[in-house]
Amino acid sequence: MSVRYFKYLSVTLTLSSFLWQPVPAEATIGQTVVGKTIKTVVRGVIFTTNLVKAKKKLIGKLENMSDEKFRAKYTKLYKLVKDLPADIKDTYNITSEMTKEQMIKNIGSVDKKEVYRIIRFTPDKTVSDLFHEYLREMRSK
Repeated sequence: MSVRYFKYLSVTLTLSSFLWQPVPAEATIGQTVVGKTIKTVVRGVIFTTNLVKAKKKLIGKLENMSDEKFRAKYTKLYKLVKDLPADIKDTYNITSEMTKEQMIKNIGSVDKKEVYRIIRFTPDKTVSDLFHEYLREMRSK
């Protein structure tokens, strides 16, 4: 092995072990980096999105979704969002038993300012976990 390769391997291993070490708030540094990066991208998307049109599209999908499919999707989602701050969960009645009608009501009532607040207070670990769950689903298709 060349010295150059050994240095590269050492730096890579050091960085990867550093990035996945636990830090306060039960998030690893890697989860924090992923969470903050995704939240920044989402803020940009929200800024440039016609929220009224996006809400109508999402509500339409929910209205056409069977109750069984909604329950299956929401059960997976709830495992990841159950750790949201209490005020957000209380405001939007986020419980393990949320109904499709409540979800539609929540989506209809939110504005951009509220979306930014939700993004800001969503833990980086939750965002990272949601992102990794999405990647797992995409790989399995």
